[in-house]
Amino acid sequence: MVLKYILVAVVAYLFGSISSGVLVSRCFFHEDVRSKGSGSSGTTNMLRNYSKGAAALTFLLDFLKAALPTGLAFLWLGRPAAEIAAAAALVGHIFPVFFGFRGGKGMVTAGGGILVLYPSLLPCLILPWLTISLLTRIVSVGSLITAVLYPIGTAVWCHLHELPMLRPVLFATGSALLIIWAHRGNIKRLLNGTENRFGSKKKETPPTP
Repeated sequence: MVLKYILVAVVAYLFGSISSGVLVSRCFFHEDVRSKGSGSSGTTNMLRNYSKGAAALTFLLDFLKAALPTGLAFLWLGRPAAEIAAAAALVGHIFPVFFGFRGGKGMVTAGGGILVLYPSLLPCLILPWLTISLLTRIVSVGSLITAVLYPIGTAVWCHLHELPMLRPVLFATGSALLIIWAHRGNIKRLLNGTENRFGSKKKETPPTP
């Protein structure tokens, strides 16, 4: 059984390591999105630097690369394996082995895993993310607050569904901390008052780690 869980983790990590933003930007724009803006391969950086279509395609692929291995793991070995798959896909997205361990910040990929594990929780997390992002016009603020809400929402979801919550909450907490770490450049810019806002003129800034 342990070997099966290891296999799940490895396969999910490899799925997560497929950097959709890098592939889309190279295929359609002949450059690496990580050389622009925040240096991320995620949806927000794609939208700021390319087109809505490129961002939408990146969003879809980043979502599916977690949802698919998580769903397959759930069908094969049950919820514990699915939790491992969701976390491993997130790690792969942020540290992609195929792309020099420089990936995205994890929100969309985390959402793919959440959809499989806690389907009714996902809209409850999207709502505060969307509300805060629109009110502040800063996506990273919505992302950071939603990351904090993720383990709290997981605990509530498990309680309402009468499921043990220790392991799911630990996985959710680890994922949230990883997402927050991936936003460290955004946190620095927020503290400096230089974080990008939607609707403001795009600035060419050097990528941040």
